[in-house]
Amino acid sequence: PSLSSHHSGHFGVVRRCRERGTGTFYAAKFVKTRRCWGSRLGLERAQVEREVAILRQLNHPNIMRLHDLFASRAEVVLVLEL
Repeated sequence: PSLSSHHSGHFGVVRRCRERGTGTFYAAKFVKTRRCWGSRLGLERAQVEREVAILRQLNHPNIMRLHDLFASRAEVVLVLEL
């Protein structure tokens, strides 16, 4: 997906992205995760996993739906419908 315009917060950045195949726009939420237990930077992976589990269960017109998920050791990217 191509990325443009972003909004940053304490733990990450949200950018608008577009799926090349369909042209559909999404919000890509880049969340930094902690690399070690004692670190203060980023969220604990369990917190991100909980958010993902909740988003997968919700189906409400006022709440963005989780479209896709990408993860690495340093961050998790949640792709959400706009």
